[in-house]
Amino acid sequence: MAERDLYLHELIDIVGQGQYDYMAHAGREPTNAMPDMLTLQGTFFVCAMGGGRWPQVVNIWDVGEQGWEGWAANVDRLNLKRRSAFYGDWWDEAAQWRSGGFDRLCGGVPGNPSTAEIAASGVKGTLFVHQLLSVRPGSALDYLAAVVAEQVPVWRDHGHEPTGIYEVLGNQHEVVVVWATSVGAQTRLRASRDAARGLGATSGVDADDRLVAWERTMAGFVTGGDTHLMTPMPGTVYGPADWDEASLDDWLSPRSDEGA
Repeated sequence: MAERDLYLHELIDIVGQGQYDYMAHAGREPTNAMPDMLTLQGTFFVCAMGGGRWPQVVNIWDVGEQGWEGWAANVDRLNLKRRSAFYGDWWDEAAQWRSGGFDRLCGGVPGNPSTAEIAASGVKGTLFVHQLLSVRPGSALDYLAAVVAEQVPVWRDHGHEPTGIYEVLGNQHEVVVVWATSVGAQTRLRASRDAARGLGATSGVDADDRLVAWERTMAGFVTGGDTHLMTPMPGTVYGPADWDEASLDDWLSPRSDEGA
């Protein structure tokens, strides 16, 4: 049996408008260049228009190919050795942009793509959907199996590719699911869901009853949590190559329809 893929999921509270500087700083974290240490898979800014606390950054770190042995090595460096060997300039610089955060150790489940698989398949997103959900205690693995079997095929048809399907390992009731997509694809998914619910119709968008069927399945497991939208840092494993060029003229001139 292969080692289980482990990930560190971080919610970072940002000081002022430091989100972009902090996201760039995360890419320079020393462990990115250290064998068998954490490497940054993605760093994201939570979009205010998608709901959620702001200013906040989400980081996802890959613990590495050594599974629990790799996890142990990372814990060891942050334990008694941190004061003398690792508490350096990176941490001091990071403190100017963050005031705190919350970590979750996560485990990938069958159907979760590894970081290497994401890179090899060329998955890229310009917008990410972040689902941090509470489920009935003890049902996390069953819920995530349903995500793989039912939600993934439907959302994939709507231009959403899963990049993280995680059991939270610090409790019995949380899961994390992350999707790479675009503003256009997320808009059409939401409009299609509304149409299927009889809550409105959008020209050129058909109702997809499968979205509603998935919500019924989801309701049998999920007891709370939130879905947020996130802006990816360019240059990460699944982030775009660069920021989009933009000026105020983009909003002051007549609106044109956005592509996928």
